[in-house]
Formats: sequence, structure tokens, C-alpha cells
Amino acid sequence: MAKSQAFRFFDLPPELRSAILAHVLVSEDCARVVLHNATLFSPPLSDLTGILSVFLVSAQMYREASAVFYAENCFVLNAQSHRLPHHLTSQGGFLSEECQGARRRVRRLAIHLTRVGGEFERVLGPALSDMVLNGSLRDLQLRLGPPSWRSRATRSLDPDMVQRPPFQALLRLLSDPYLEKVEFLAWKVHLTVFCPFHQKQHPSMKTDTESIDDQGLAILRNGPDWVELDWRALVEVYGTGQQIVRIGERSY
Repeated sequence: MAKSQAFRFFDLPPELRSAILAHVLVSEDCARVVLHNATLFSPPLSDLTGILSVFLVSAQMYREASAVFYAENCFVLNAQSHRLPHHLTSQGGFLSEECQGARRRVRRLAIHLTRVGGEFERVLGPALSDMVLNGSLRDLQLRLGPPSWRSRATRSLDPDMVQRPPFQALLRLLSDPYLEKVEFLAWKVHLTVFCPFHQKQHPSMKTDTESIDDQGLAILRNGPDWVELDWRALVEVYGTGQQIVRIGERSY
């Protein structure tokens, strides 16, 4: 009886090794890896311990596997809670200092927010800017969900929101010249400040009907749940302060 022989994986051509690793490490659900799960999302990669096992095979395997994992998956950060989840900001979390090296390797990121407030300016915004300037982040999608319904009866809309530092930090991030693809979307129920910036829809789609409720929120009917916004026009109208300019390989 012939003895079984070990399969020499690293004898395969690099292109074939990468294709095999992608089959194992890249999510089949639109290539998404959920960093923080909530009721709106279910993780497509259910066995993350299996990925860790691949990483721990050897140093060479880690180099090749992690390159595929971070470059080809889209990482999803659901930050729609009132505050950023503790496990993201605590030691070893995705937004922590210890995770900076891994964070910088992410190429595609989708973020879901309810509000752009102080935590975005202090924590999330600087981390994202670092991922662009010092890392590999080139594809960013930001979805701004419906305004928080907590304290709806006493809530008052802030007409100057777009002029405040947190939103200005968001506009600077969206306009970073090192980002190759940027999408900014708002939920069909959104602040009226976004209404003039709806992207034009395809002529074959139904005509949208937009109304303003008694709380001063715009409600879009007969259209998609998410409305793509013209972020360049937003930056042009509301952006203030110094913008990032790409000169050669440096930013100023």
C-alpha cells in the first residue's frame, strides 16, 4: 500500500496559491467581513477561527494568506449605536492602538453610522484617515442611517450640523485624494440638509416623492431605501478649512 505523501502547497505557482487562499479566506457574501455585528447584520464568515488556523500554519503562509484576506474582503463596521462598541476601542479592538498595523492593511471598508458626532471626530475619523494616509484603504462606503429615534419628542434638529467639527472631519475624509472610490449614502428618512445633494436616478426608476414630517425630517417614498449623495457637491458647498492635497507621494 502506497504511503500518503504531504502536499507541497508552496511548490504551486504564486497565482494559484492566491486563488486557493481566496477561496478559503474571502467571504462569499459580497466579500464582506463584519467587524461589529448588530441586529441589522449577520456575519458572512461564521468560522473566523478557521481563518486564524490558516494564518498560524507558518510565517510564509501568514504573509500570503493575510495579504489576500485584508485586500480582497470588504470589512463592515456597524457603528449605529449611540457610542462606539467597547470591544472596538478597548485593548486589541479594531480601533485600538494595538490593532493599528492590521487596520492599515484593510483596502475596502463600509461604515454604517446613525450620527456624526464627537466620537467620529476624536476616534473613528482619525483612525480612518490613518488607514488612508499610512495604509491601504482605497475604497470607502459610508451609510448614514436614520436619525436616532431616542428622545424623539424632545429632539431638535441642528441646522448648523454640517458646519460643526465632526461633520467637517467627515467631509475632509471623503475628499481625501488617496481614496480611489467613495460612496456616501443616506437612509430614505434623513435630515433635510441632504435633500439638494441626491444623486440623479436612472430614468427607468420610479419618480421619488419626498415630504417633510413635523420633526423636520425628509421622507423619500417610491424610491430605494438608500439614497446616494453627491459628496463632492457637499464638500464644495459646506467644506471649510484646509483640504488634503496629493503631491507626488506625500500629503500636506
